[in-house]
Amino acid sequence: MSATRIMIFGGPGAGKSRLALRLSRVLDIAVYCVDGAVHDEKGKLRPNSEIDCTVRSWASKHQWIIEGGNSRTYSDRASRATVLVCMKPPRWLRVYRVAIRDKLNFSSLYWSFKYDEVFGFKDDLTLSSVGRDIATYKIRTNKDADELLKILARNNCSSSL
Repeated sequence: MSATRIMIFGGPGAGKSRLALRLSRVLDIAVYCVDGAVHDEKGKLRPNSEIDCTVRSWASKHQWIIEGGNSRTYSDRASRATVLVCMKPPRWLRVYRVAIRDKLNFSSLYWSFKYDEVFGFKDDLTLSSVGRDIATYKIRTNKDADELLKILARNNCSSSL
């Protein structure tokens, strides 16, 4: 199994960006952040059609690590991914990280807290609906993330020999 297209998803504050950057350094694969497609340079929200088009264009590339939400494009990414990573740390940890990162922004805190009830089923459905040839991982702790880095680095090294 070669990790050439990695989809990372999960709630706000789950550690998606951090893991994506770490994987990018180890595997030498470009990272695309869904949040970057959501807002323009001035912080204005882009239309859904533009966001979806951008994310789908990333997913059509030969190699990528795409991290972030936008469940409208989950199936596009999952169908091309060689690895799916669902970030599922405890809710209290996600909320804490968002509070620190976003300076107690109420909207960010709210969505971090409510993510599991509103979007969690889509994450679970995505993990369970892929074929057996796609490696899936559920990351709950930093130790899990460290182990995933070791596994993917080792597999990529052996597949490139």
